[in-house]
Amino acid sequence: MHALENQVTDTLLLTLSRAGSRFALVVGEKTFQQNICEFMLTFSSMQGKNMDEYLNNLATEFDQVRVPLSGCGRSVTLSLSDFARLRSLYGQQMFDLKLEDMLMRQGISTHETALRQTVCI
Repeated sequence: MHALENQVTDTLLLTLSRAGSRFALVVGEKTFQQNICEFMLTFSSMQGKNMDEYLNNLATEFDQVRVPLSGCGRSVTLSLSDFARLRSLYGQQMFDLKLEDMLMRQGISTHETALRQTVCI
């Protein structure tokens, strides 16, 4: 019973931050740097996973999910619950990127974009 309790209460640190076109993913105690192409690879890979298949299949190979972080073999393997959290983080970041792109196409500058333009001058 104690082992099951630890699985429920232990939470893996997952954060995703962006500075310009660089992303920093923190998984536990490891930090992974990603460029926009690597971010898109990871995002599309996670979107391609059938969550119903993972949730409905009781085989042990469906308890963990391998997530690619680059095209040259970097990856992390996460428990299904951590994968769901990471997928949500990447989805939110993608939403933010699309919103920023839409605003820029309309000629509306976000605070972050204005700061980058100021730094570049």
